[in-house]
Parts: sequence; C-alpha cells; structure tokens
Amino acid sequence: MSTITASALLAFSIALPFGPVSLMCIERSLASGATRGLACGAGASTAHGVFATLAITGTNAVAAWLSGWQSTVHLLSSAILVLIGLRLLLKTAAKPAVVTTSTGRFADYAAGLMLALTNPATVLPYLALAGSGVFIDQSGLLTLAATVTGVLLGSTACYATLSGSVWALKDRMPRSFLLRLNLLAGPALIVMGLHMALAT
Repeated sequence: MSTITASALLAFSIALPFGPVSLMCIERSLASGATRGLACGAGASTAHGVFATLAITGTNAVAAWLSGWQSTVHLLSSAILVLIGLRLLLKTAAKPAVVTTSTGRFADYAAGLMLALTNPATVLPYLALAGSGVFIDQSGLLTLAATVTGVLLGSTACYATLSGSVWALKDRMPRSFLLRLNLLAGPALIVMGLHMALAT
C-alpha cells in the first residue's frame, strides 16, 4: 500500500466519527449548499495536515510540547463549542426557518480550521501517532509530502462525502429538519464544551 493511500485511509478514519466539524458541515450544507459545507471541511482538513506535519517532523518532541498545552487547547476548544452552540440557538430563535447564512466560504473555512485545531478529537490521534514512533522513519521530504497529501485527501474526502450526501438528500428531508437539528445540536455543543472545560 502506498504512503498516500495509507495516510488517506488514516485521515479518513480520524475525520469519520461524528463531531462538531461534521455537525457544522451538515448545517452549512443544508442552509447554503454543499460548497459551504465543503469549505468548512476543507478548513478542518487543513488542520489534519498541520497535525500530520508536526507528528512527522517533530515526533516525540512535538508530542511532548503539545501535551504541555493540552489544558489551554481544551479550554479554547470548549469556548468555541459553547459559542457555536449559542449561535445555533440564537439563529434558530431569531429565524425559525431554513435560511441561507450570510457568511462567506472563507468564513466557513476559517471556522472549520479553528474548530479542528482546537478539537482534542482531532489533535489526540496525531499526538498518539507521534508518541508511538510510527513516523520516526518517515522524515524524508518526499515521504513527508506523500503523507501530508494523503492526510489532506483522506480528510477532505470524508467531509466532501458528508456535505454532498446531505445536500443530495436535502429535498427529501422535512423543511423543519434544520430547525430540529439546531435545537438538538446547540444544547449538545454547549454541554460538550462545558464538560470539556470542567474536565480540564
């Protein structure tokens, strides 16, 4: 199996579990189209590429350094989750119908990037791989490029599949689906963020 294929499968499996980024991709895709959900996913994929690069180039040293910032990362991540949850609830209260969002694709990309950068579910798998020594013999420039390329392709494929599937099924969903999703997701994200902050 090639390095790109192996890295793509690894990143796909890391991005696959449903979490805040997936929820944001679904919300953006339903409200404003698949490209908006994909922009959010592309931001998250960039974070995957950053962590893969750090894991390869720094291995155990990077893992130790990032572990020292674990509390800060958790607090920042919890704050972002709470803010996103509040935003979903406020938007639902103000506009209880499915409407397009006013932010652009760059804002969606930045939101996905920041959420993934501060999400322990994204950080910890790469920290674990760095600490395990899996990447120690992969410090060559070509191997680094192939690995990061695979990670970007795999994570992007995961979010693209999610966004495209949601958009394709949009017409079969009740018009109140996004409203219900926001009413469920908002409190869930707030609780998740508060739990993360208290556990720090």
